[in-house]
Amino acid sequence: MEKILVATDLSAGSTSAIHFAYKLSQLKGATLIIVHVYHLLKPKSWRPHRFEIYRQVRREFILTKLNKFLDRIFSNIEAPAVNFEIDLQMNPNIVTTILRCVSKHKCTCICHGIQGGGRLKKTIGASANKLIAKSSVPVISVPSFYKTKTIDSICYASDMTNYQKEIKKIVAFVKTLNFEIKLLHIVSPREIMLKATLLEVRLFKRIGVAVKVKYALRTSTNTLIEDIDLAVRKIRPSLVVFFINKSKHYLNPILYTSTTHELSRLRKIPILTYKK
Repeated sequence: MEKILVATDLSAGSTSAIHFAYKLSQLKGATLIIVHVYHLLKPKSWRPHRFEIYRQVRREFILTKLNKFLDRIFSNIEAPAVNFEIDLQMNPNIVTTILRCVSKHKCTCICHGIQGGGRLKKTIGASANKLIAKSSVPVISVPSFYKTKTIDSICYASDMTNYQKEIKKIVAFVKTLNFEIKLLHIVSPREIMLKATLLEVRLFKRIGVAVKVKYALRTSTNTLIEDIDLAVRKIRPSLVVFFINKSKHYLNPILYTSTTHELSRLRKIPILTYKK
């Protein structure tokens, strides 16, 4: 059975990620692996035996807290029942520990929550960036602003550099799910593109799945991400997919880009990222 890892820090901001991961797990028939990473500092004056007792007591306390946290979330979810396992880890390195859990449980993707804005965005954004940069599996970042809804469509934001290979990964991700896939490309003023309907036919012949192609014009007054954001507002997908170069800063320009809008579309929608 497929497994989806969802990381939580027991904050209200991670609730949306658990809701989204649950919805996705139901569609895929997958098991949720819920991971919480914590760390305890050993006082220098303590002997190992005393710290070990404290560690065991603290672990039980955190496990109880985690179970109550999950009970509050899942009690508001109607049937079917949630199929999940808990993996509680003590380690100072959150990102490394999450990736080890991915390998241990053989998870196919990671789902985690991110703060949509505010004073904590730099710290949380940095952890998200590290996770995306180091993960061997796709990562779904769910903003705290996300409102739970039906998951039935994907928007693949493409630079058209390697779209045929990349879209095959998206098709593999949705597998037998009845998802609508849309390919979005922001067209530069001098860029010559194949007609959308012709590209749709070409893609169907190659991958055997219908893909709707959407072009939007690049504007001189906006950044590329802002143009993508405006296009995504019109498409209104359940999930946006980016293939991102390792050399770039990942979520910061995507989630914190809009200064003209109080809350951009990309700051309210889950983002699935693959490394190029």
